[in-house]
Amino acid sequence: MDREMMMQIEWAALNAWPASRQMMYDGWLLRFTGGASKRVNSVNVLGESSFPLLEKIAHCEEAYARQGLPVIYRLPEPFTSAALRESLVGLGYVEYDPTYVLGRDIDASDDLPNGITLRFLSIPDWLQVRSLISGTPLVGLVHHAIVLNLIVPEKALIGLYVDDRPVACGMGVLEGELLGYFSIYTRGSARRNGYGRAVMAALSRWGGERGAKFGYLQVEGDNKPALGLYERLGFELCYSYVYSKLVKANQ
Repeated sequence: MDREMMMQIEWAALNAWPASRQMMYDGWLLRFTGGASKRVNSVNVLGESSFPLLEKIAHCEEAYARQGLPVIYRLPEPFTSAALRESLVGLGYVEYDPTYVLGRDIDASDDLPNGITLRFLSIPDWLQVRSLISGTPLVGLVHHAIVLNLIVPEKALIGLYVDDRPVACGMGVLEGELLGYFSIYTRGSARRNGYGRAVMAALSRWGGERGAKFGYLQVEGDNKPALGLYERLGFELCYSYVYSKLVKANQ
């Protein structure tokens, strides 16, 4: 995959999971939202630096300290220089949570299995379903709700039901010909029944009907079940990224 396409995916993914506050700084996007999501609380490296690296890193540390947040870097492999990674390591930063960006051409031909009902949901209803399926209390999804309400591109929030009971959910965000898949969850007691595949099929059909040609998603490197599902669905590696955080000597 060429660099231009990777950058298109990168920007589409940032738009699909927006921060409540952000600022551009010499080719880096600093995002501040709060909550547990690293994507909306990190320095996203998107280009080469014109300012001295140590000066830029100090500026970012000060910016996040003012917001009461730890400084975390998100380092996409295609856009991160060896000099930056070496500088961060030298200052006591440690890389963690390697994540893969996978993609494939859109296949909108799959039908839902018999016995499954698809519903397009409002944000409050979808959060209720996501809470029920994932076991996360609604109070723990406050910042998730903030992100969902900030999304500007067209989105679809879906739930899959069997006998009027939610068994899986997911979100698709469409920007031009790119379709992003997010928050794909299957109820624990309902796994291994093809519901994750059905969510992906439903979102692909929704996106394909609106002109999507290529789908992408982000998955953590240690999520073996998800990686296995996406490999079976034909997704291939586009690029990867890691996070980097400061680890103090006394920790």
